[in-house]
Amino acid sequence: MGLNSNFYYPITTVGIQPEVDMSFEEVDELFYLLENPTRRRILQLLSVERLYPLKMHKQLSREIDVTQQAIVKHLKILEEHGLVESKDEPSNRGPNRRVYTASREISLHIDIGPSTYKQKAETDFDISTLSSQNKRVLVAIEESRHMDSRARMDLLSRVSEDLRKSVDDVEDERRSLMALIGELNREITSTAQGAECDYQERRLLHHILQNKDYTIESAAASLSLREPEVRVMLESLQKRGLTR
Repeated sequence: MGLNSNFYYPITTVGIQPEVDMSFEEVDELFYLLENPTRRRILQLLSVERLYPLKMHKQLSREIDVTQQAIVKHLKILEEHGLVESKDEPSNRGPNRRVYTASREISLHIDIGPSTYKQKAETDFDISTLSSQNKRVLVAIEESRHMDSRARMDLLSRVSEDLRKSVDDVEDERRSLMALIGELNREITSTAQGAECDYQERRLLHHILQNKDYTIESAAASLSLREPEVRVMLESLQKRGLTR
């Protein structure tokens, strides 16, 4: 069935799944890049459309005190780390101009609380993992290209509204799940303290419960312990019935 501005399949879930988890080292690098507010603002501008440094400078100079030289410096840093890319384009007003675009998709999560710390960054979103329902939304977007401007924008605005609502629903669910994880972590700590576990044993217990495919080697590396120490603690936890 063909689609038009009065018909499309609404979204049931976000449906676009991240493909690759970033390492802790890559996440640390990402924090370094994003701690600077000018770089964050540059990425925000480039997420909308490609821009020239002079255009970015005119926009940012209205908001923050930043020179064009500083803009170019930040762009160079972002490009070196793969978050933006650039190329020369011909200009009818003189020499070629360098244009910049955002080049990488990243989703960053960090959860901090009395019983919770988790950081995770995912990259390279894969549209091929869309659910069958949401693939119909992609079809609607593609078919909108054959409509006149008014009908096209009408359809795209409704799709955009559904996407935003879908993301909001997922984030609401995630907040609820993180609250449950906090409750779980507090209960784990209470149980471990009741079994007279010391600090390192409690850390190991949390690691085991949060990493179902853990190994002694991975636990030692994650907790900055020696493997023999982990083996001894694991045996102690098993004797007290805290691990299998």
